[in-house]
Amino acid sequence: MELLKDFRLNYGAFDFIVDENDEWCFLEVNPNGQWLWLEHELQMPISEKIVGYLVG
Repeated sequence: MELLKDFRLNYGAFDFIVDENDEWCFLEVNPNGQWLWLEHELQMPISEKIVGYLVG
């Protein structure tokens, strides 16, 4: 949340990798990440929620 605040972003898609020792490594944050595949996979209304947030 602090990173989003520092970059003045309302949303960010965070990319991580996990190594063979289960150590997480942050790669990047994308202000408009690819998430549509996740919406379909999980059958969750992500698009609807984002639009609702943006239009208030």
